[in-house]
Amino acid sequence: MKLNRAMLTGASAIIKAFMEPDSSELNNEELIQARVAQSSGIGSFNETDFIMFNGIEKVRPFADMLRNADDALEDYIHREPDFDLELHWKGGVMAQYHLWLGQKQQPSYLMDVTHPHLIYHVSEDMTNRLIQVLEVDE
Repeated sequence: MKLNRAMLTGASAIIKAFMEPDSSELNNEELIQARVAQSSGIGSFNETDFIMFNGIEKVRPFADMLRNADDALEDYIHREPDFDLELHWKGGVMAQYHLWLGQKQQPSYLMDVTHPHLIYHVSEDMTNRLIQVLEVDE
């Protein structure tokens, strides 16, 4: 009986380790830098005049935005994006996005520059956080 309980406890620990990675594991995949600039419009990307956000705490809102974005029902947005985002992860991975920042309590939209046919919905709560982080006046 004691052996079975020990085996179950060990198996439970192994399963938990796979389902809930520890923070050091997550830090290896964390976003390390976000560069934000006024958008140059779809089809171009503003790589100058950007504000840089460095470190886990400063880039967390951008990582959360990506984790929580859903496929949008709209297939096209009829205005130019507000911001161009260049996101950098550990290991040298980089991605560029256009962001249409909504008003408070309204959704925002995100497009991966390399896949312009895919537009992602960003929640109202996440929009509120981005407005605060980007210090956008209403």
